Parts: sequence; C-alpha cells; structure tokens
Amino acid sequence: MSTMEKKDIGKLTTEPADQLDIEVEHGQMEEIEVDMEKVLVDETIEEVESDHSPYPAVRAVVPEVDDPQMPVSTLRMWIIGIIFTMIGTGVNQFFSLRYPSVHIVSLVAELLAFPCGVFLAKVLPIWTISFGPLGQWCINPDRHFNIKEHAVITIMANVSYGYGSADSTNIIQMSSKQFYGFPLRAGFSILIVMCAQLLGFGVAGLAAPYCVEPPSIIWPGVLSNCALLNTLHSRANAVANGWRITRLRFFMYVMAGAFVWYFFPGLIFTGLSYFTWLCWILPNHLVVNHLFGMVTGLGLSPITFDWSQVAFNTNPLLSPSWAALNVFAGFAMFFWIVVPGIYYSNTWYTAYLPLMTDDVYDNTGQAYNVSRVMNPDMTLNAEAYANYSPPFLGASFAFVYGLSFASLTAVPVHVYLMHWEEIKGAWTGNRKLDIHARLMRVYQKTPRYWYFILTTLIGALSIVTMEIYHTKLPVYGVILAFIIPALYIVPCGFIQGVTNVDANQLNVLAEFIGGYMFSGRPLANMCFKILSEDVVGQALFFMQDMKLGHYLKIPPRTLFWAQGSATVLGALTQMGVTTWMLGHVKDVCSSDQSDGFSCPNGATVFSSSVIWGAIGPKRLYSIGKIYSSLLHFFWIGALMPIITWFLWKKTGHKFWSLVNWPLIFVGTYNVPPATGINYSSWALVNFIFNHIIYKRYFSWWMKYNYVLAAALDTGLAISGLIIFLCISYPGGVFPQWWGNTVYQNTADGKGLPWKQLPARGYFGPANGTWY
Repeated sequence: MSTMEKKDIGKLTTEPADQLDIEVEHGQMEEIEVDMEKVLVDETIEEVESDHSPYPAVRAVVPEVDDPQMPVSTLRMWIIGIIFTMIGTGVNQFFSLRYPSVHIVSLVAELLAFPCGVFLAKVLPIWTISFGPLGQWCINPDRHFNIKEHAVITIMANVSYGYGSADSTNIIQMSSKQFYGFPLRAGFSILIVMCAQLLGFGVAGLAAPYCVEPPSIIWPGVLSNCALLNTLHSRANAVANGWRITRLRFFMYVMAGAFVWYFFPGLIFTGLSYFTWLCWILPNHLVVNHLFGMVTGLGLSPITFDWSQVAFNTNPLLSPSWAALNVFAGFAMFFWIVVPGIYYSNTWYTAYLPLMTDDVYDNTGQAYNVSRVMNPDMTLNAEAYANYSPPFLGASFAFVYGLSFASLTAVPVHVYLMHWEEIKGAWTGNRKLDIHARLMRVYQKTPRYWYFILTTLIGALSIVTMEIYHTKLPVYGVILAFIIPALYIVPCGFIQGVTNVDANQLNVLAEFIGGYMFSGRPLANMCFKILSEDVVGQALFFMQDMKLGHYLKIPPRTLFWAQGSATVLGALTQMGVTTWMLGHVKDVCSSDQSDGFSCPNGATVFSSSVIWGAIGPKRLYSIGKIYSSLLHFFWIGALMPIITWFLWKKTGHKFWSLVNWPLIFVGTYNVPPATGINYSSWALVNFIFNHIIYKRYFSWWMKYNYVLAAALDTGLAISGLIIFLCISYPGGVFPQWWGNTVYQNTADGKGLPWKQLPARGYFGPANGTWY
C-alpha cells in the first residue's frame, strides 16, 4: 500500500466513528508506521489540531495513521502476553530477594516477544470460532504478527518489568522470622498484594483523562518502547543528515556494541564504571575523595565509561533538555554547594559519617543496630533506646529528606498553577484533540465507571482485610491512605508525563504521617504506606502503559482487559513466589544466606519501619529535635513555585515558565544511592543529544535518537543478565586485578569520614541528655 493511501486513511479515521463514510477493509494495511520522509523535515507545528503531532519527539516514533481493522485481541497475543507476564513477574520477584540482584527490563521482553509472535503467527491454524449470538473469534486471523499485538504484549509484561518487585510483597518478607516474625496468613498475603496492584490500576484509569489523553503529556519513557516497536515492524527508511542506515540495522549494531562493551565496566575492568582517576592518584586525600569520588563522594567529574551509571536514574536521551537542566541545576546547587557546607561544618554530626550514603548510623559511626532497641514483641524498648543511641543520617541522606518535604508541596502547587487550564479542560471535556486522540475516537471507550467500581470494591476489600487480619490499621487510617493518591496522582502524573522524572515522593509523606499516627505499630505503618505510596507508584506505570496503548491505537476495552488480567496474574505470581521462597529456601532473608537471598528490599523496609514506626519521627523531627529544621522545606516548597509563577505572569518571559521547582527538588530523589556521577554524566549526555544534536542535526535526531536509547538499554540489560546468570549467580568471579580494585582502595571506596571519633568514643549529645 502506498504512503499516500496510508495518509488518506489517517485523515479519514480522524473523524468520529459515527461520521465515517468508509470502512477500512481487513488486512488493507499490513502495518502502521511512521512516515519517515515527513518527520525528518525540521518543521515547527504549534497547532494541536494539525494532522501531525506538535511534539517532534512524538512525531519521530509514533505513527500518525491507523487501521481500525488490524487484529489485536488474538490467541497468539494472549498466549504470549500471559506467559511473559507470569515468567517476568516470577523471575523478577525471585531475584528481588537476592543481593546482588538482576531485573529484566521491558525492552528485553519487547525484543523477545517479537520472534515468539512471528512463530505463533506462522504455526497456529487460521481458525474462526463461532459463539452463536455472541459473535465469533478468529484465533489466528493471518500469518502476520502486527505492531498492535506486540504493543499489548509489552503492556501486559510491563506489570512486572516496569515496576519490578511489587512493594507490597516487602510486607510478606518483613514478616519472616528473620525480621518481625509476624504470623501472616496466606489470605492476607494474597489480599495485600492484590489490593495494592488493583488499586493502582483503578486509580490510573480514573486519572487517565488528565494524565494520558492530553497531547502535552507525552510520557517520554514510552517513546523508546515506540521506537523499538517501529524498528521491528517497519521497513520505512529515509536519509537523515547523510545517514542511510535503517533504524533496524542501527538498533542491532548499537545493541550488539552495548552488549559487548558492558563486559568491561561490568566485569573485566570495573574501574571504568567508577572512573575516579584523581582519587586513584591521591587515594588517601579526604577532600579530593569527598569531592571527586563516585562511591561515597560527590562525583564532581562527569567521566564514566559505563552506561548503567549514566542511565542509573533514567535514560538521558528521553528527557527534554530543559527538564534535565532543571534537575542538574537542583543537584549542583544542593549537593555540590549546600551538602558540602553541611558536612564540613559538622551540622547534625555528619562529619563523623560517610558523605554520600543511605545507611543509618549510631553515635559510634557504626550501622544502627535496631535489634538493640526492640522488645521481643517488636515494640520500642525506651530504656534500651536511651542507653544506646539516636539514629544519625549522613549529610546527603539527611538533606534529601528536606528536599522530599519540599517536593511534597512544590509538586501540587506547581502543577495546579501552571497546568490548571489543562486540568479544567480534561474535567469539562472541552479541550483540543491532537491527531492521536482523533484517531482513537473510532474505538469504544472504556467507561470510567468500570474503574470507579473497581477502585470502590478494592477499597472496601482493603478495609475488610485490615480489620479481619488485625493489622492495627484503623478504618480511618485506610481512608486517609486513599486520600493521598487522590490528591497526588494527577500532579505526579503531569510531572512524569512531561519530563520523565518520577515525582512520587509519597513514601516520605506516608512514613511521616504513619509514624506520628500509628507509632509503635510497624505492621500498621507498612500497610498505610503500601495503600498510599505504592498505589501511586503502580498507577504511574499503568498510565505510562495506557499512553503506549494510546499511541499505538489499541482499542481501550482490549487494553482494559489486558492490563486487568495481567495485574491479577502478576500479583498472584509475585505473592506465590515470595511465599514459596520464605518457606522453602534455607536461611532465606538472613544476611549470610549461602546463595545471597538476603531479602535486601525486605531488610530495608524492616529498618525503615523500625525508624519511622517504632522510634518514630517525633524523636527526630519534632520541634527541638535534631532534624527539626528540615521541616521548613514544607513551606519553602510551596512558596517557590508561586514566586516563579508570579514572575512569569508579570514579565511574560519564557525563562520563568521553564523554571520547574518540582524537578529542582524531586530530581535528586535517588540520592543516595545515586551520586554525582549519575547526574553529571546524565546531564552531559542529555545536553549533547537533546540540545546540540537536536538543534544542529534535527533529521538525525528524529530518526535515531529514541532507537539509540532503546538499543543502549537493551544491550546493557541483556549483557547484565548474561553476566549475572552465567557468571555471578553460579558463583564465578573474574580474577582480581588492579582495574577491579583501584577505586575500592581509596578513601572514597572505603567511605572514610572527615572527622575521627572524639576521645570519649562517641559523637553527638551526651548519653542521657538526648532521649
């Protein structure tokens, strides 16, 4: 079929279904694909209602044509989708209990699904099953595995690959005998995981009109998925700044190169990952190691040869350059200026601790031993706590809590100030539709009441679960937990959907509120956190996948059943794997487990629940306590977006509209464990590709940028899997040599602090004066 005919179909299908005057014959379009000749032209499109997306990033990888008759709900799609969902959730959950771990990412699943789909399309018989008055179903309509089927499989698999291990399973791990030893029943384990997952699904559906359908919410994170799908299914090609190589060949070359290269920084010469050359020259100079180190230092040098370091937070090729600039400006201002000031002035006694660390310490600089302050029933022993030590945080870890407080107020204030008209348009339904929204009008929508009923029923089930299993979380606590997602899902969706930066800092808010309201009840604290923060986290991934379905023109009701069924299957699989491992793996969750199944996530949640649930924030953040000054960040976070909004309205200068305080505050959400190298290298790569190359070589950027992003991530992921499964997991090690130990034998690698312990043997307030 010619390009012109495809364009004609695209125009015809932009009208509402009841106005269509033609029918697209089944099989008329073998594949929907991006018109390469058109998108490589540097053309500014500002009108949303144009026949092309106003956003170059979207035009580059998302087809602007559709064939509503293209088969989607096929047997081969459901077989592969269900298998990949169960295998993905099972494998990721299995390895989530191990340290070091491995995580299969969605791009790997997307790549592997393609040959599986092609195979089933060739071998399954072309049969049509009749269901009488209910209609008929063609289980294998043709011999061509199409891009829409592939997209639905990717979306189903993302239930596990996107979010990894469900946070709700950490409650099950935390209840093991190695931690709290709660006698959790199987029914509770099933219900808590199922409730959290399905609540996220329901909330995502309710928020979709605000965070999925608007054309300005492009969700950059799915553009690499779109790029890979188009690369595998399209053979369209055009010359881009002299480059003739096809996207598929380009993808294969880069993926192969990334796969081979990662064996060096990931195994053979790990010093390439932590390329702290100045620290190698001066291994014992504390200030040099604090400033330029990449293990526990600030990472002032942006040089690394490891893509996993560059893309540690997110892929830098996916975020807009203005967003990356905001994130990096925030990091540089707070962690290269403020944090060193805190550290070297010994504020909060931080100079006695490593500079960049996410551990909690006692007043001797050792890891905080929570077992010393707990009673046998896992409540706080006040006398033992007074005789031991308050918990102390490193400079970066302590300060990042302040930034989290600021982001909690900055995110909603910024979004409701800067995007109020878009939100109002989504509420009233009075907004302009881009080409993709118009193409989607030919399909039956998923009624919003489906999501409302689902959310209501699962919400009621959550209350019943908390009551009958005696979690000590009262009904009002469950309702309060539900209010948090209701307030934050749209603001968080806007930020991530525009910038590809995760603005969900609700774990801090949930720990803070839960610590005050349910002090001394660790299980209640964790359930409160799961029903608030985890629901938003899951919903964001569901909405991102909904946008992928929107871009690839997946019928909404097919998407609903695909995501819903994958959610249920994934939740059951994750719960089953976790429960089985806790009951059948010897010494599971112990720190010296022979195969490394030490439950790192469960251990982190356990420590967090003790600090926030048992010791409680009132002993750390209440007025007069050690970290109380950080509470000022709540009002600072709310005030700063108002100031810049006022300046923008007053001056009309574009600069003020691009100052994004949520990104400045929340962009550093991953510090620690992330260090400066993960932000400086990320920002540098983003600036090169999404600013310089975008401006100077627009056609090349349009053709290859997102394919490059997908290829680098895929090659890295496959290489990491091979190294882990074939070498690390069986117990193999690469021979030790200078290149693998040089960065460890430095003050940075050892995490040496600025100050030594005082002569009395501990730092901080005198014993008996701080409790």
